[in-house]
Amino acid sequence: MSERDRGGDGVDLTRRSLLQTAGAAAVATSLGGCLSGDESPAAGPNVDEETAYGTCWMCHHACGQKLTVRDGTAVDITGVDGHPRGSAGPGTEGTLCPKGQAELEKLYDPDRITQPYIREDGELREADWDEAFEYTARRLEEFADEHGSEKMLDAASWSTTNVHSYFWGNLYGTPERIGRGRHVCHGGSHVSGDLMGIGTSDIRFVDYQHSDYIIMWGRNVFEAFAGQWEAKQLLDAIDDGATLVTIDPQHTQTAEKADYWLPIEPRTDGALALAMGHVILEEELHDEEFIEEQTYGFDSYREAVEDKTPEWAAEITGIDADLIREIAIGFAEAAPAAGIAMWTGVGQYSEAQKASQNIFALHGLVGNIDRPGGLRMWQPPAMSLNPFAERGIDLPNNAADKTPALRKYDEYAGIPARHLSGIVHDLVPEMVDNGHIMGMFNHYDNPLNDGSTQAWLEAVETMDLVITIDAYWNDLTRNADVVFPEAIQLEKDTLINYAPLWSAYNDRTWVTASKAVHEPMGECKSGYQIYKGIAEEMGWGEYFPWENEAEYSDDMLANIDYSFEEVAAENYVLLDEYGYEQWEDRGFPTATGRFQFDLDQEHEYLQAAMEAGIETGPQWQPPGTWGHETDEEYPLHLYDTRSVFFTFSADQVLDHLTEQYARKHGLEAEDYRGNYLAINPADAEPRDIETGDMVTVETPTGSGELMAYVSERTRPGFATAEFGFGTGTGHEEGTNTMMLHDGQFDPISSQVDRHMPGEVRKNGGD
Repeated sequence: MSERDRGGDGVDLTRRSLLQTAGAAAVATSLGGCLSGDESPAAGPNVDEETAYGTCWMCHHACGQKLTVRDGTAVDITGVDGHPRGSAGPGTEGTLCPKGQAELEKLYDPDRITQPYIREDGELREADWDEAFEYTARRLEEFADEHGSEKMLDAASWSTTNVHSYFWGNLYGTPERIGRGRHVCHGGSHVSGDLMGIGTSDIRFVDYQHSDYIIMWGRNVFEAFAGQWEAKQLLDAIDDGATLVTIDPQHTQTAEKADYWLPIEPRTDGALALAMGHVILEEELHDEEFIEEQTYGFDSYREAVEDKTPEWAAEITGIDADLIREIAIGFAEAAPAAGIAMWTGVGQYSEAQKASQNIFALHGLVGNIDRPGGLRMWQPPAMSLNPFAERGIDLPNNAADKTPALRKYDEYAGIPARHLSGIVHDLVPEMVDNGHIMGMFNHYDNPLNDGSTQAWLEAVETMDLVITIDAYWNDLTRNADVVFPEAIQLEKDTLINYAPLWSAYNDRTWVTASKAVHEPMGECKSGYQIYKGIAEEMGWGEYFPWENEAEYSDDMLANIDYSFEEVAAENYVLLDEYGYEQWEDRGFPTATGRFQFDLDQEHEYLQAAMEAGIETGPQWQPPGTWGHETDEEYPLHLYDTRSVFFTFSADQVLDHLTEQYARKHGLEAEDYRGNYLAINPADAEPRDIETGDMVTVETPTGSGELMAYVSERTRPGFATAEFGFGTGTGHEEGTNTMMLHDGQFDPISSQVDRHMPGEVRKNGGD
């Protein structure tokens, strides 16, 4: 058990110290290199000053931004009070994390791409928009004639406009689509949540406001949260007396605040979950009524945990059997006001699908689903699912009769994931070699950093046509045939283009929007304008009648009694109320209409499980079933991590964030601004490694150099490095962790396996 008020490594968390790290000083620093004293007007009687709103998209969780604009220049940025994602709820302060505050630096960053580029005679050159649109349309038509549109990969990912899916699927006609959730973020839990009936979004968030017992399982919510609301409400729950348990190989900032920290052996989460289920049944703390009336396949679950005692799990997980028993009893006794928050920590290794299934089963066991304090089933607003229909547009579906390569060709017949997914991120380079994918369109994300970087680099060079929308130069934009510069959030009208769910308002639906605060820098355009421009040049202008994103957003809000302008004027609006136990009226989204411990009805998972040789219900799947194991040559477990400063490798280019990241590690005096290898003293000392030393990390397939950070907050045998630095990224210093990756993925979910066995040596040593 850790002492709740004692900070680790000299850090003590409060809501303000954690969530508004930079404050006004951050804004001054981030603007320091962009605006001189003469260019940043001081407030005065003759200065035109106004307040405007933004919607932060730096990590895609849409916290509200409040800006002060003087004579057309944004000079201050803060959170929006009461915002669903940026505050703890009604009457509470809105704040921004370092990423959200750094958007002013991004706005005025002289290194941004602000002009279209096209490739001519093998070289990228500047072009105007008319020329870029004409060039792109011609290349797309030539591509379709030579290869067929089905060989173009839509890798648009998290665009701020959803028209990309209509453009590539409905109009251009490609069935090849790759996103983040299933493939690179939390594939195992994504599959399990869908299979068991709690969805792919609701699996992550607890009803913190009413919870008495919260387990952060592989989540460091104080550094990698889904909006400010989550971390703030967890702090409030702690202050109100809720018990916090953190299960993580690292003593994170979340573990620092926890009542219990369980430094679990990597990749053994599934064993711990089964043992907890064993204890709950043994102590008769399960919810018999919920199980009888709302679940399916319970007998299979009971059999799966029958011999999974805490003593059995202790040998596997490294967690004391008595502590396992204590946590299980505490969780069950607090239920239904008890919840488990889980995301990438149990989603990014090869056995994670079965591990997450074992964990989710605990929700059904104690009956905490959609009850106060448990796992909330969030409701979206009634946004229009088809804005085209609002205009009477009969949109074709040119991809409808085309089969993704993963399911079409014999080369991939041995991949169980083909039954559940249209594509596998780590197989894309092989598909390029086989001629099954020959082009790619990318928006915002950089798939080069999401797995098998070296293979992806080679694949991009082989593709006949690569088009990207981005704000910075990296190995993808440098190798593209077309580079479109997109306006950032402060320069364009923005409405969340997916139906917003989880937030500080656990009983209300909501929407958030903002108008452009600033004119686009250089020649930048919004994502919508870029798609519209290509479509018109392709002869598809009739399908894009909206002049701008605001008009399109109005049609997305057709079922809601607010226009885009009205929402943007307030930054957010709260809509319908909804209650708990929604499954009473509508059931669970499964074939049985129940929460499923197991299944025997027709489901694509059945075929995938049979081919993979696993059970369809909860099961212990030991490390090494699919993913690599450590050995004498490569004895360390290597993982990559996320911090509050960066997201998707998109923010490392911002100087202020890399400075904050260096200060966090006490290494700001070093002439190095890459990522750090966090390693335990027990592993560092035999290797003669100290904090600040440059080290080389090696895996069976790659190596890289970065700086060491020696800390007891990382368990022995476990080392981590921040994702998004090095080769392939826009920030070349440090090591791209996916350059060490060899293409290993979960054959069920298709998730990139981010666990790698490795070794570390001090540079200049033996």
